[in-house]
Amino acid sequence: MMAIDQELKGWIAEFVGAQSEGSAVETWVNHVLGRIVDAVPQVRDDAALQSVVRSACDAHWRSFLANLGQPTQTFHLVQEAREVPMVVAQHGYGLPVIFEIYTAGEQAVWEFITAAVKSRPADNVSEADALVHFWTRSSTWFDHSVEQSVAIYQQELERIRQGDAARRLEVVRAVVGGELVDPREISARLGGHPLSAYQTALLLHTADDARIADLSQAAHELTTALKLRSPLVVHPGGRDLWAWVSSAELPDLTRLHSREDWLKERQIVAAVGSPAPGVDGFCSSHAEALATQRITLVGNRPSPLTFFTEVELMSLVGNTDAMRRFVYRTLGRLAGTDEQTERLRTTVQALLSTGSHDAAAKILVVHKNTVRYRVERAEELMGRRVSESPTEIDMALRCYTTFLGDRLDADPN
Repeated sequence: MMAIDQELKGWIAEFVGAQSEGSAVETWVNHVLGRIVDAVPQVRDDAALQSVVRSACDAHWRSFLANLGQPTQTFHLVQEAREVPMVVAQHGYGLPVIFEIYTAGEQAVWEFITAAVKSRPADNVSEADALVHFWTRSSTWFDHSVEQSVAIYQQELERIRQGDAARRLEVVRAVVGGELVDPREISARLGGHPLSAYQTALLLHTADDARIADLSQAAHELTTALKLRSPLVVHPGGRDLWAWVSSAELPDLTRLHSREDWLKERQIVAAVGSPAPGVDGFCSSHAEALATQRITLVGNRPSPLTFFTEVELMSLVGNTDAMRRFVYRTLGRLAGTDEQTERLRTTVQALLSTGSHDAAAKILVVHKNTVRYRVERAEELMGRRVSESPTEIDMALRCYTTFLGDRLDADPN
């Protein structure tokens, strides 16, 4: 057995010497590259990629030959081969291209080695032993090459994504800050996002760090609900995501309600600005979404979906000391924090929103006499009739619910 091993080693050394010559290496590279070009359209049609694949084939083969006669196989991915997955990522090709290149290359190598073994017979060397040795070494080589190439591709892709994301955020900040106003330039720098159409801004937030990765999917879910194209998405940092949806016509935002449960399950809060056209709409809708988010996140249990139109009055009033004085002055003891008083406030709000005791009773699922009793009790606590100042009471209740409902703030008076 040792004699056969020695003969095989000698045969391999002779093979390596012959194949390491310049003309032989060139023949091998042309053979392998030809198979890859035939099998992988991206390599065939992309001159830059084809050039780095050629260099990788050359360097791979020389390194493999140098290692072939060693007792123990060692491996490192040659620098020329490291360029291949980087160029694949940089040129926007998918990960399968890496596998297709190496699959075609491996098939070509096996064809070449099989033909080479058959054409170089040796009296004391079994053809099968030679093929097994080559196959074992080459299979290990290809496995390691693919594994490391995939890792390099993913690292390069992430680097590109982070760079693109940073550039998009820089452009968006310039637009909303009024520094960039030309719609064509903005569209070009934002990957073709159409600025002349209606713009609907979405602000997505999560309090759970583990859910940050779901924010992008949430933006796409909401866009899909609107039956529109993919949104423009930027990450300002932290637990937030900004997005804009473009549409040729005013979108039907009521369709977003279909995703409320989806958002709630993932602990994501969405604030939606009003649709408006052009660069001005891009900015105004975003400003409205920001205002909506600020109001929404005041409470301990924010709604998963809030529209600016629902909190527009609250955004004008603001969370100020003057607002608190107005609330406590208008509601009086109806601003209490106990459960019974909360029920009275809910009843008054139902009455004000519907305009009748009967309609309020249907919403609250109680008898209309119960509504009448609760309203009378609320009026006693306020020291005024609801009919006397419905607008002020409605505003005070809205402010209380939005800004003070989950707090135990003391009456500033």
